Amino acid sequence: MIEFESEQSIKKKDKGSPKVSPIKIKALGIGGAGCSIISRVCSQKWSNINFTVCDSSVKTLAECGNIEKILLGESLTRGWGTGGNREVGRRVAEEAENEIRDILKGVDLLFLVCALGKGLGAGASPVVLKIAKEKGLVSIGFFILPFNFEGKASVAASEEALNDLWQLVDGAVVVSNDTLLRIGKTYSDNTSISLKEVFAKIDEILGTFLQSIENILYNPGVIGLDFADLKSFLARGRQIMITTGKGTGERCVEEAIEEMLYSPFWGEIPLKKAKGTLLSIWAGEEFKLSQLEKIILSLREKTSPHTPINFGVYLDESLSDKLVLTLLTSNATDSDLRFGKTSRKKSELGDYNQQDLDIPTFLRKQFNTA
Repeated sequence: MIEFESEQSIKKKDKGSPKVSPIKIKALGIGGAGCSIISRVCSQKWSNINFTVCDSSVKTLAECGNIEKILLGESLTRGWGTGGNREVGRRVAEEAENEIRDILKGVDLLFLVCALGKGLGAGASPVVLKIAKEKGLVSIGFFILPFNFEGKASVAASEEALNDLWQLVDGAVVVSNDTLLRIGKTYSDNTSISLKEVFAKIDEILGTFLQSIENILYNPGVIGLDFADLKSFLARGRQIMITTGKGTGERCVEEAIEEMLYSPFWGEIPLKKAKGTLLSIWAGEEFKLSQLEKIILSLREKTSPHTPINFGVYLDESLSDKLVLTLLTSNATDSDLRFGKTSRKKSELGDYNQQDLDIPTFLRKQFNTA
């Protein structure tokens, strides 16, 4: 005989196991650079992030592979692009408002990726972010500033666009292409770096950032972080920087901290100016409380007494005696950092090779730069 559960027993089960809606994350690339970066980053397997690209050029979208694509402004540009015209970029986005609303439906956290030197990235992004703001999404920008050699007009336009976008996002990572000139000159062994390899460094920043957020929102930790921690972090300052550090053996803590406090893109991380921090600690099963104390106290020595240090600890037996730290810092005021004016102490010496970080594959996906 088939027995059916009573309505009362079903209600009891529901009460005993509350359901929490998962956070829906969207990474959206706009314009040629945004589409290219997103199409390369999403080539790896992601469990919890949905990727979409938008452009007014049929040719650009055709090069993005198997990914959700939105063609903007077909009636205005006939699929030929905006010609670098920011006003045309705005108009094609406004024309596609219904499509933009559709791709943002149900999204909780939006990463918007674009370059600000030309038409669509600078013109369409404000339209998208205004819709996101209206829908109550948490939005984070990943903005690329042009090379200075692209001309004063391009640089000025990008700074104007960034100032406009700054009021629309909850947080932003800003990368200046000029930093790539320093990274691209040589490795420590004086071997030249190809253009493709240099641009892959920007992919690595975005990939590490996305994976850090994915880990925070989806991985349970011995000490965990969640979406509320992320929103609190963003509320303290919009300018975001991300760095990683790795250590092994007896000096794993010292090695990881030293590496984490410097970025080839932003120079020495200005922790004294940081308004908020999010620290992810990945370690082996034998990770000690004394090591955790040393990490947090080291950060407290370098930050303002008023800066909260929010951290999560995640253990993985495959790490053994390895330690991986990923630090997000937010800053509310430093316009120099916003426009890519960084410390050059280590990068000028040419002694930093990001490929030497050797972050475990479960934490940092390996990007194809070949």
